[in-house]
Amino acid sequence: MRKLGTWIMCMILLLGVVQVSVPVQAKVRMSCKKLQMEVGSTKSLKLKGTKKKVKWSSNKKKVVTVSSKGVVKAKKIGKAIVTAKVSGKKYKCKITVINKKKQNDAQEQTSEQSSDQTTQEKKSETKEPTQETTKVDAGDYTITLTHSGEATWYEPTAGGAANLDDFAKGYYTAAMNNEDYMNGLAGAYIEITDKDGDKINVLITDRLPEGKKGDIDLKPDAFEKIEPKVTGRMAITWKLIPLPTDEPIQYVFKPQSTQWWAEVQVRNHRYPVAKLEYLDASTGNYVELPRQEYNYFKAEKGLGGAGPFTFRVTDIYGHQLIDTGIALNTTSTPVKGKANFPY
Repeated sequence: MRKLGTWIMCMILLLGVVQVSVPVQAKVRMSCKKLQMEVGSTKSLKLKGTKKKVKWSSNKKKVVTVSSKGVVKAKKIGKAIVTAKVSGKKYKCKITVINKKKQNDAQEQTSEQSSDQTTQEKKSETKEPTQETTKVDAGDYTITLTHSGEATWYEPTAGGAANLDDFAKGYYTAAMNNEDYMNGLAGAYIEITDKDGDKINVLITDRLPEGKKGDIDLKPDAFEKIEPKVTGRMAITWKLIPLPTDEPIQYVFKPQSTQWWAEVQVRNHRYPVAKLEYLDASTGNYVELPRQEYNYFKAEKGLGGAGPFTFRVTDIYGHQLIDTGIALNTTSTPVKGKANFPY
């Protein structure tokens, strides 16, 4: 009995001395929960706290892709979520892809535009349609008619649908509802008035597919000119006005254009263009070119040769311009005509 008691006492003492070590499991976590990347850059993500196999995925593969080892590649501007899945649990990293060069260019352009826009606004105050133009019945777009709608504002993430971004320097710009835009108002210049009578002139460089007839989506700087951005939406009226320019119209050829296929854009026109025709030298007749939604006129089988070409341009009020000797230029450099539409 004494031996048993001695043995029990020894065991108690032994347990009091020996420390039992219980391993502490590390917390599983993503190496980065929020990340900003530039287009074309790569970044390695890690799932820390586990040695198990991780399954990686991206919810927007056009924006970012991720390899089986967690290497993320930024493909285009936008936002995406990369997910790491292990043991039935998901761990996420929110990624924003930017183009640093474009951002810097945009900031420089904003600074340059401030003085240019002031100049353009001063010009527009002195230009009025002639009596001849005001008498023309152009249906919905008779120049004396006023249109109603709502104005909103947007931050563009890409170029405008009308392909006029490089030309629009010095003008406030906006996107127009699909119905009006597709009726030939790409590149139109309009005067917008809010409920308080404040006015802003804008060049239509983009399309607003979801807008109702009459709606206009303004760039932030234009919206703020007549209404605080926090308002977000306002009732407006608008009307067509002549572009305040004393320069002739311009022709821009798509760089891919050849004598067998070509696309031509008309810009710097005082009033919206209704029709672009080229003179077919073999027949002596003018041939009308169909207008595309991206604001180019397409010559599916070319313009009748290698050029130079003769173009006839008609605006929505029936004014016509004829330009001869327009050479094919595939450098995207505007080719000037001889004149502009009369006011």
